[in-house]
Amino acid sequence: MTTFKVFKLHFRTPLRIGEAGIGLERTGEIIHSDTLFAAIANALSKLNEDVGEFVNRVHHGELRFSSCFPFRDGTYYLPAPHLPVEKKWRFLTLGDFEKVISGDIPEEVESKVDFITKVEIPKVVLDRTTSNSGIYYLTALRFAENSGLYFLVDGKDGMLETALKYLQDEGIGGKRTWGLGKFEMEKDKIKIREKGDCYITLSLTHPKDLENVIYWKPVVRGGWINTRNATLRKPKTIMASEGSVFRSADEGELVNLNTTYTDLPSIVGHDVWVNGKSFLIRMVIADEA
Repeated sequence: MTTFKVFKLHFRTPLRIGEAGIGLERTGEIIHSDTLFAAIANALSKLNEDVGEFVNRVHHGELRFSSCFPFRDGTYYLPAPHLPVEKKWRFLTLGDFEKVISGDIPEEVESKVDFITKVEIPKVVLDRTTSNSGIYYLTALRFAENSGLYFLVDGKDGMLETALKYLQDEGIGGKRTWGLGKFEMEKDKIKIREKGDCYITLSLTHPKDLENVIYWKPVVRGGWINTRNATLRKPKTIMASEGSVFRSADEGELVNLNTTYTDLPSIVGHDVWVNGKSFLIRMVIADEA
């Protein structure tokens, strides 16, 4: 049984989560760990905190955090492992998650997350030439009372808490200038019963060794680099999604975008990193149980 610290985000306004390849009419369902990493680093920079120390702690595994998953009241949901079984689960309650990662695939699980709804927010746009107005719709997430998103933490969380206190009113996710993504923070702890010789990741992972991957779902990550000096589109990075299963403890890695933009430090004034570090939980694969 392993105890992890938890940060719960109770959203006061709708949340917009952009994904590579989708337009404004669609939205993601979780905040991925690379987005969370970037939001925290930017918040620390604006607060004149030591961003380099934060990056080094993540790089060396001294601070690990997962992606953000749904919760309601005291029920926490986790990503279903990408196993070759005839199941269509997206999320599992903590109890069912523990059963699955112990090698026990239940016939029925409580996997429906019906406390998150997608809402369409109308916006007016003016044609620059004719000044004619038009309406388009932005899709965002709205959470029921006593629900939201949470993430797990392993390591000293002081810098995370400092950043989140700033982000509560600044917002997280997309279209923050429209008032989206504002939240209230709450701390908690949960225990996860883990065993076995294989691993499931609860964060996006940029594997160090692809031979360690047993079952996975690749996702393409993009987005923007927003700094005081410049705004640039990030090059595409392929990651193993949350729920991917590894043969051994692949810690993943931070991806330095200087390998794509050789002049990036001179443009923005610093290195730019994408978080592909794993948040691993030990598990048993059902066929091997």
